[in-house]
Amino acid sequence: MQTNYSEATEMLSKARTQFEGIGDQLGATQCLQSLGDIYQMQTRYSEATEMLLNAKCQFEEVGHQLGAAQCLQRLGDIHRIQARYSEATEMLSKAKVQFEEIGHKLGSAQCLQRLGNIHQMQTRYSEATEMLSKAKIQFEEIGHQLGAAQCLRSLGDIHQMQARYNEATEILSMAKSQFEEIGHPLGAAQCLQSLGDIYRMQTKYSEATEMLLRAKNQFEVIGDQLGAAQCLQRLGNIHQMQARYSEATEMLSKFKGQFEEIGHQLGIAQCLQSLGDIHWMQARYREAVEILSEAKTQFEEIGHKLGFAQCLRSLGDIYWVQAQYSEAAEMLSNSKTEFEEIGDQLGAAQCLQRLGDIYWRQTRYSEAAEMLSKAKIQFEKIGDQLGVVQCLQSLEVIHQTWTQSKYNEDTVKGQEPF
Repeated sequence: MQTNYSEATEMLSKARTQFEGIGDQLGATQCLQSLGDIYQMQTRYSEATEMLLNAKCQFEEVGHQLGAAQCLQRLGDIHRIQARYSEATEMLSKAKVQFEEIGHKLGSAQCLQRLGNIHQMQTRYSEATEMLSKAKIQFEEIGHQLGAAQCLRSLGDIHQMQARYNEATEILSMAKSQFEEIGHPLGAAQCLQSLGDIYRMQTKYSEATEMLLRAKNQFEVIGDQLGAAQCLQRLGNIHQMQARYSEATEMLSKFKGQFEEIGHQLGIAQCLQSLGDIHWMQARYREAVEILSEAKTQFEEIGHKLGFAQCLRSLGDIYWVQAQYSEAAEMLSNSKTEFEEIGDQLGAAQCLQRLGDIYWRQTRYSEAAEMLSKAKIQFEKIGDQLGVVQCLQSLEVIHQTWTQSKYNEDTVKGQEPF
């Protein structure tokens, strides 16, 4: 794969030079755009951004509105992949307007689809569902079956994230059938992968394993090394959830090597993150901190704010279980800020919840109650009933402990010396 990218880059660079030599600015700009696309596929986002920004400016100079809109769309995709959702939303919204101005219905529907995906990543499920449903209708109107099936798959994923597993399974099965009907094995494999995730979340590990193995085989048939590696990574996570840590570690180390071979920095960082979590579950805190810190650095280097925030949270949790409360509070406060910046309400709420637990153990009851009350409100907003119940339980315990503490203090003060 890496060799193919190198060959394509070389050919496009030569073609660009030739177009420039004959004064064909449009041809040269299109080569620049394609080079940006290649860098994006290689997760070389800074170079991709530079190329696409240059291409966008050049398209605008020659009055090629479609090319400029496509560059905006791709720049939005890069920000979206890096979890820089505000920038992505801005770019994709601008691209959508430009596509609409020139009557390009496909580009408009694709931008709407991506904006829905951003809301999905930010756990803003009602907005995501609305946008993806609209995009699905637009795709159907222009006869774009692939786009419609992709929206259906995303809607299934949203139901999965809301723990509505029956609806999710039904929608994803429909999407899988549609992908198979139009001969799109990649989409069908991704649906199998999502169905495997649903079984995994339901702790139906045998069914999950079967689905993920089928998905892995399909990814391998079509030469999608990344998809195959992601399935293997999830299979490793199943071993992790079953406390089969040695098998999980072996598999994740293998996948990390595969991601390194194809130059997929995000996959490498995610494997490191999972390996760090395994060490944490085994109470091997020193190794866990070391690996998660490395993963955090890699996420930061590629601009993946979500992974960066998750590593901060995990590090905070590790310090918390070791009763290193000041370090834990610092990590979790930073993590909360990162989650808030990318609009991840669930991540921010979980950090508030953990901060409440820390203050409780430090007998800082008023601060603990404040944090847990805020966390409870956020959990209610996103419909996380488990989070709400946990916060209510903690608040009840804090109330009882606080009342008993004040009673003891009053009793001591009321004692008369002999």
